[in-house]
Parts: sequence; C-alpha cells; structure tokens
Amino acid sequence: MELSKAEQVILARYRERCHRAGGVQTGYGMRANAIRLAQPQGVDIDEGLRSMVEKGWLKPNAAGSWYFLTEAGAEQVKAVP
Repeated sequence: MELSKAEQVILARYRERCHRAGGVQTGYGMRANAIRLAQPQGVDIDEGLRSMVEKGWLKPNAAGSWYFLTEAGAEQVKAVP
C-alpha cells in the first residue's frame, strides 16, 4: 500500500515521539496541533489524519483534538524506516 506524503509525515512524527516515550505502543496519543508542527509546505496533514482514521490506523477523541494509535497504526509506525 502506497502512503500519501501526509501519511508519511504523520507516521514519522509518531515514530519520533514514540521513540522518546520508550517505544511504539497501541493507544499512544498525540495532540493534533503537535502532529501539525511537522507539516511541510504543501502537505495537507488534516487530510492525512482523516485518511488514517478511515484506514483504522488512528482513533480521534470526540473533539478531534487528539489522535491515538490503533494496533494497526502502531504496526504502520513500526514499519517506517
């Protein structure tokens, strides 16, 4: 499965943050604003987040201000080189 640029950026951001937290784990959450900090020019992070929720990789909180890794999402983060 080919990842969009936004998905690649988001997964890399989770990998970086999870590494600092001690490892990639299901349920690890990040604020949407923290994810957007890594947004390169011309990349729609919000579209990437929507896509990853649709794929079942992320689960948002009710307000959409936090995104949590699902088991499938954690596997995707682990697969990032």
